Amino acid sequence: MGEFSRGSMWSAGAAAVALTLVAHPAYAQRTEENVNTQSSDAFGRSVGSERSGLYSQDDVRGFNPVDAGNVRLEGLYFDLIDRLSSRLIEGNAIRVGLAAQRYPFPAPTGLVDFRLNIPGKETAVSLSLDNGNAGGFNGPGGSVELSLPVDGERLGFGLGFGSRFLTRTEGGHSLFLNSSLLASMKNSSGARLILFTSAIQQRSDEAHATYFPAGTSLPPQIPRGEFLGLEWTKRNADSFNHGAIANVPLGKGWQLDAGLFLSSRTSPTIYSDLLQGVTPDGHTSNRLVIADGNVLDRSLSGEMRVTHHWSTAAFAHTLTASLRGRVKDRRFGGSKALSLGPGSILATTGWAQPAFVLGDKNQDHVQQLTGGLAYNLLWNKRLSLDLSIAKSTYRKAVDFADPLVADTVTRDRPLLWNVAGSYALTPRLFVYAGYTRGLEEALISPEIATNRSEAPPAIRTSQSEAGLRYGLTPHLSLVAGVFSITKPYYNLDPANRYRQLGTLTNRGVEISLTGQLAPGLNIVGGTLFLDPRISGEAVDSGLIGLRPVGQIRRRSVANLDWRLDQGKSRLSLDVSAESLSARNANTTGTLAAPARTVFGLGARYRFAAGNTKFLVRPAISNLFNIYGWQVSSSGGFTYIAPRSFTLSIVADL
Repeated sequence: MGEFSRGSMWSAGAAAVALTLVAHPAYAQRTEENVNTQSSDAFGRSVGSERSGLYSQDDVRGFNPVDAGNVRLEGLYFDLIDRLSSRLIEGNAIRVGLAAQRYPFPAPTGLVDFRLNIPGKETAVSLSLDNGNAGGFNGPGGSVELSLPVDGERLGFGLGFGSRFLTRTEGGHSLFLNSSLLASMKNSSGARLILFTSAIQQRSDEAHATYFPAGTSLPPQIPRGEFLGLEWTKRNADSFNHGAIANVPLGKGWQLDAGLFLSSRTSPTIYSDLLQGVTPDGHTSNRLVIADGNVLDRSLSGEMRVTHHWSTAAFAHTLTASLRGRVKDRRFGGSKALSLGPGSILATTGWAQPAFVLGDKNQDHVQQLTGGLAYNLLWNKRLSLDLSIAKSTYRKAVDFADPLVADTVTRDRPLLWNVAGSYALTPRLFVYAGYTRGLEEALISPEIATNRSEAPPAIRTSQSEAGLRYGLTPHLSLVAGVFSITKPYYNLDPANRYRQLGTLTNRGVEISLTGQLAPGLNIVGGTLFLDPRISGEAVDSGLIGLRPVGQIRRRSVANLDWRLDQGKSRLSLDVSAESLSARNANTTGTLAAPARTVFGLGARYRFAAGNTKFLVRPAISNLFNIYGWQVSSSGGFTYIAPRSFTLSIVADL
């Protein structure tokens, strides 16, 4: 359970995060993966297809860090457009609160730090077959991963391929493919070069229905798993990620780390199926299908860092100079809103595809360059101080296809900075605090907006936080913290135009309990209490309510993993629970999606046959088949997945 479980309280909470010190397990050893035993806090971690903790790459303290542009790959800045292939990465960790201490250049919304699946010293093959996985993908699928060293650790290749005949929670089917190729080269001086390419492809994925209630009543409980969409709304998309990473020791405490990445998503056909004015008896005032296509999102990004480590007596110092940037292009707009009229939300016929022609595309071009310095001081393994300052130059230009709409150019040159620190009051207790100012992306306007798919300019954000960590035992730790994040608030106004409506402040309390309760018994548990509030003229005038749409007030999670025979057995059992408060569902605050608590059960059985290791993992999600609603920030309802049973078999050859 991280450094703390090995007896060092300080190392667990304040160990330096350096690119050259990131540990990687042996490539293709998927039978050993277990997110519950590999998590050192409850702030969020993914390992393979499973995740644990309060947060994910889609939701940290009420915000989406990927959409905000706060992604790191092997610690380096990466403007990720879509998902990374699960064949390419080992997993990710959420860098927020305590987990962001001593991490250079943090972000107010938190960071998602991905780790690559690096080839090991020995040839290895990992095979898996399943009927669904913990990532929420149902339908038969499988994968193969190979680690092919050519000259020990000096040269190695990693290859991966996976496919799934996907069955969505809402019904409907599609084909899902992902693949990756990685080469790692290392010389006798320790310099390393990594090259990779990966692809994710999805075909014939019908748009699922999203329900927008009429008035203040919830939609009716719709039959789950039954496809109630439209057969002609098939979507196709391709995502690609390519990159190069270099880690070069320069001697005498100096290190050069650099990465260059190209991320893209092309969508030949896109549909959104929106049912408006849904009443409790299952009628809709209008079925609105948004048709789009020929959409492109592409970003070339990267970072170069020079780091210097040195020590004097009881002091350890780290100085980091960074230059990072991106060039991002979007082709958007020209979509058609197909109004199909009123009807029943349970009807799958009578909604014929009308003829339509897509309009011309708008062009969105962003250039951003940020240079900065970060300094870390560690005194006598008790006091840690983090300082960083950066200057960013930002330019966004939008060229509208409609000659009657004026093109826009937005510029900003903000000064970004961070100060944070921690102090060990006792060997078991230390406190931490920090303040960060950043420049982040705003969310793209939703499909139901009249100005759908427009991306506002980057926004200035800030975060303050403080907390403590206490070692209850040498293998169990408690973290408690408070935070406040402030951002401009964008959402739909009463005319369904997506624009800035005020300022959003998310204040919260987060609690994490992780570690070993007894030999073989591990826990990852946490609770978030969130108080999101909007301020500004739109609230003061009564145009919108005080609370943002789609946000919860509380989330509690718990994952228990029990490996029998004091952690030595081939068999382990696990149970998970997630409890959510009610969720605000409209701008006036007069409708809420009910609270819910969902349980899951699972097991792992490990055995060997010759030199091959096997893992058999059965799991049940939503054990009691709870019916619950998800609510988007624009007020659209979709139901959560029903109870499902998955079985996966993994072999490491």
